Amino acid sequence: MKYDLVLEGRVLDDGQLVSSAICILDGRIEAVKRIAPSISETGELRRYGKALLMPGAVDTHVHFRDPGQTRKEDFASGSASAAFGGVTTIIDMPNNSPPITNGSELGKKLDIVRKKAHVDFGLYVMITPETDPIGLKDLLEGSGIRPTALKAFLGRSTNSLVFDPISDLSSLAGPIGDTNTILAVHPESGRYLKEGPMDDDPKGVLRKHDSNRPPMAERMAVGEAANALGKASTNLHLLHISTGDGIEASKGTGATVEVTPHHLFMDIKWAEANLENEALGKMNPPLRDTDHRASLWRALNDGTVDTIGSDHAPHLIDEKSVGLNSPSGVPGVETMLPLLLDSVKGQMTSLERVQHLLCGSPARRFSLGGKGSISAGHDADISVVDLSSSRRIRGEDLHSKCGWTPFEGLYGIFPQAVYSRGELIVENEVLCSRPGRGHYLSSVP
Repeated sequence: MKYDLVLEGRVLDDGQLVSSAICILDGRIEAVKRIAPSISETGELRRYGKALLMPGAVDTHVHFRDPGQTRKEDFASGSASAAFGGVTTIIDMPNNSPPITNGSELGKKLDIVRKKAHVDFGLYVMITPETDPIGLKDLLEGSGIRPTALKAFLGRSTNSLVFDPISDLSSLAGPIGDTNTILAVHPESGRYLKEGPMDDDPKGVLRKHDSNRPPMAERMAVGEAANALGKASTNLHLLHISTGDGIEASKGTGATVEVTPHHLFMDIKWAEANLENEALGKMNPPLRDTDHRASLWRALNDGTVDTIGSDHAPHLIDEKSVGLNSPSGVPGVETMLPLLLDSVKGQMTSLERVQHLLCGSPARRFSLGGKGSISAGHDADISVVDLSSSRRIRGEDLHSKCGWTPFEGLYGIFPQAVYSRGELIVENEVLCSRPGRGHYLSSVP
């Protein structure tokens, strides 16, 4: 057998970095060998020395704003930004304009974004109180385009249609459970969210926002959603848990838990001291206090957290200049993996844990076959990383349309090369990809 491509470097194996040769044929990993194949078996050989060869990251929580708000981001810029950050698979949220709430809107969105995607991608459909159980089952079991997963906003957020009351999720538990479809929820109960006075004052934005969306809203939404779904709560995925309360409420529900880089690397006190404009740290759910942030790190390291998602939700910088009136959301798909890799260098967590949370676990949870692992039979989605190479994060160096980052000045370890299905898409900070090469990934019913 002659391989198309062989990559030499180090692979994480049972907690150890082992020199290996990844042998690739037709875009998939054919074998992982300790001894490189002979020259006669190799079409192209790339040697990366002691660099880490890790699976491409899987980000199951991005808002690429396409269609409807492409001045902030579109699928081409968002997926290119993902590629530069070592993210080779994304799942895009449905709170577009118009919202993606049925098969017809899903098809229209797919027609638009598949021409732009640099990386492989999935798409959510939003469920609302108007979602018909029979229609949902037809969408999930029918012969048409199937969504990768479902999304419900349990409290108001950007361009969302709120699922209220949460107890009405029970009417959709049947089709969700019968088709084993993931329901990802924004877990903030609207009953506990305050409107609060909105103003342009640049001071106190984050404390006001935290007060308007208190930890109680998160804790109660977790319990209410799990109770409403009953046995189908094993299909529940809790997005961007931001508090120790939310972590505790998730235990025993059967649901899986996501946390975000912004809640891991920032809290209110840090943001007040480091962000020139506090509104750059405004997102839903809000930044919390230092104790909640510490709780998230403990949960990340003790196995309670199942995935890390960026919740990449960009807005233009001038939109973030009006205090509490600023829209909620921050960019993050490009900086997610670099920040987490640098946290390994700082001994905040382990490389094995990072690779699990950003690669293997999200791929398995969302039934994305072929993703998230350096092993035979999987797609050759691979990031090449020099673990000694940290650099300061600067918005001007990143590739989202929005042009800024809340992580300005923090350190990250960025990939030196990124492969998607065996194709080099980023090398030495240059995009080698083309729009439209990404494949659509629906989960297997």
